[in-house]
Formats: sequence, C-alpha cells, structure tokens
Amino acid sequence: MKTKNILLIAWVAAWAAGTVLAAPYVVLPNGQQVPGTAIRALANGDVNLTTSAGVRTFPKGSFLKAVADKPAEYDQAVAALNGKKYDEAVKLLTGIVASQRGLDWDVQAAKILPQALLGKGDAEGAVKAYERLFLMSAEEKQNPESAWGLRRALLQAKQYPALLRQLDAVAAGGSRPDAARAQTMRGDIQLAQNNVELAALDYLRTAILFADIRDAAILGEATYKAAAALEQLKDPRAKELFKKVATEYGASPYAAQARGKM
Repeated sequence: MKTKNILLIAWVAAWAAGTVLAAPYVVLPNGQQVPGTAIRALANGDVNLTTSAGVRTFPKGSFLKAVADKPAEYDQAVAALNGKKYDEAVKLLTGIVASQRGLDWDVQAAKILPQALLGKGDAEGAVKAYERLFLMSAEEKQNPESAWGLRRALLQAKQYPALLRQLDAVAAGGSRPDAARAQTMRGDIQLAQNNVELAALDYLRTAILFADIRDAAILGEATYKAAAALEQLKDPRAKELFKKVATEYGASPYAAQARGKM
C-alpha cells in the first residue's frame, strides 16, 4: 500500500509539473507562469493581470507571452469553418483578432483565418491575412504549416512572381523535403497557366530528382500530378505512373485516386 501511495504521489507530481496553468496568465522570460483571474492588453504593449494580490502591470518587453481565457467565439469559428460556413467563420475570427490583440488568441485566430478566406474564394484576402499573421508573430513565419499555407494562397491568388521568389528561397536554403515540395509547386504554377507539358516536367523532376527522400506524401503527390499531366497530353506513360503511386506510395493521399486510374 505504501509503495502504491508513493507511486501515486510521484505520478501526480509529474502530471502537475507538465501541466500548463489555465488562462489567463503571463509567461516571464525565465519561463515562470504568473496566473490571474483577468487580463487586459494595453495600447502601449503593457499587460494588466488581475491576481489575488491585486492588479499587476507587466511592462512591454518584460514578459514572453500573455494569454487570456479562450474566447467562446473561437470554438464557434472552428465549428463554422468545419461546417463550411466561411462568411461566419471570417466574421468571428476577425473579431477575435481585434478583441484579443496581444493575448495569444489573436494569433490563434489569425492562423486559421486564411483557411476561411480561401474557403469563400478570397485568395488575395488569405495572402494578406498570412502577411498580417507574420507581422503579429515572427514565430509563425518559421512555422512550416503557415509558411506553406501562404504559398498555397499565393498560388490560388495567381501571385506567381511572389510565389516563385519564395520557392527559390526554399530550394536554396531549405531541407530536401521542402525543396521537393517547392519543385512540385513550380509544376502547379505551370499547370495553373495551362502549360501542361512544362508542368509534367516539373512534377517528374520532383519524382526523379528527389526519390531519395522516401516521403510517400511528397513523392506520391508529384508522381500522381505527373501522371495526370501526361494523361492530359495523351502520353501512354501516364498509366505506369498511376500504378507507381498506387503500389509504391500507398500511404499517399493520392493513392486511392491513382488506383481508380489503373
């Protein structure tokens, strides 16, 4: 019994050590979290946190992050986005960005706002939303999900020169998988301009030159798109590539589509 109690105490201690304090709270440079019951971001960048000892002001630059309670509108916005009610999602998320400025949820809302804008067909708005997100949070500029989200938005907005500059930078300084994704997106740019033959060549470059990365998602996409482009060109090699996707890249989201082409 004593041993069980010791184990239970140890488990609870470990759980507590890894548990993030409930919002609202302020994170100090040393990692300490200061909890409160209410929080407010001021126009000058300071934050007022109401604690059991009263209101404590954290001057701008003296803390790493200030976090408010999750606004109810956030879950409503996510539900609207999942339900493809894009106008409603945009309205809710835009409101959160404004009302939660400097309190973390502005960034959380700004991260998914571009998805809602793309859903309603506003690709240019999505590009601007990503640009605002990166101004709000330098960390998000390094977030692969957000970075590639911007590139997809640029593609849909037909802002090809800006997108190509980004792809050049990725190819020059990114990882091999990212360089492969960039090469595939070059094909997407060509295909969007109805340059099917050039698109096929770009997709094939990814499939052949980056075969060493052994990433089913990346190679499956490139190979499938190469096959689809060749099919448009009535090239019989398309069938072989569809088969390759289905058999060698079965984990790819494109595998099921490829099997339907065999």
